[in-house]
Amino acid sequence: MGKFLYQKAREEIISLIQDGDIKPSEKIMPERELSELLGYNRMTIKKAINSLVAEGVLMKKRGAGTFLLGTDNSNKFDIGDEAPISLSQGIKVKGMISSSFVESFKIIYDTPELMTIFGDYFEFFELIRVREADSEAVSIQKAYFPFRLFKDAHRYDFSQFSLYDYMEYKNKRPIIFKKRFFARRVEKNMNLEKIGARAGEYVLCIEYLGYTEQNELVEYTQSFFDSNKVNLAIEIPR
Repeated sequence: MGKFLYQKAREEIISLIQDGDIKPSEKIMPERELSELLGYNRMTIKKAINSLVAEGVLMKKRGAGTFLLGTDNSNKFDIGDEAPISLSQGIKVKGMISSSFVESFKIIYDTPELMTIFGDYFEFFELIRVREADSEAVSIQKAYFPFRLFKDAHRYDFSQFSLYDYMEYKNKRPIIFKKRFFARRVEKNMNLEKIGARAGEYVLCIEYLGYTEQNELVEYTQSFFDSNKVNLAIEIPR
């Protein structure tokens, strides 16, 4: 199903924020000017702005206009299914530089936990990436995927190339995800020092399994977050 026009306009407004055309605490341009700039009618722009206000990205001040929320409103980034924008976008919205780097990329063998999860495989790629805000680590992501399905993955630089773009190239991009959110006790060999986590402490963990359209499991990922820097936004089933 295609996106509604206001959703496309919303994404273009977020792009203006990411590119620095709208800065934290700054008043955004009037709806008429945004309409002319982005090529949408004013009703579409109005709906896009209202959606960003509802999500906490923008704020309306009576008699003054609409403003991008500034960095002083919160020192935390929203993550989770109900977060209005991605972690990377959230970092940029706060006027900070979002960056990431690959800490390690290797093949691992005979790992009981992964063999239990994936079943028929015993060789896996382990890709560890660090997400930063202004060069300070916010999260560490550990992704695992079967060597047998992605034998040429070692040829790619995943600091420059998206893992999901690569998986799509291999016709095995995950589109169905099963997620779990929980507090994880840090063990000595987890190497989470970059987010300030020491053995015995607890960090926020998002664990998910990624399946293709054919329901083939191709990815298992754990993302660890510095709980002092993020807010978890999820919908609680009733």
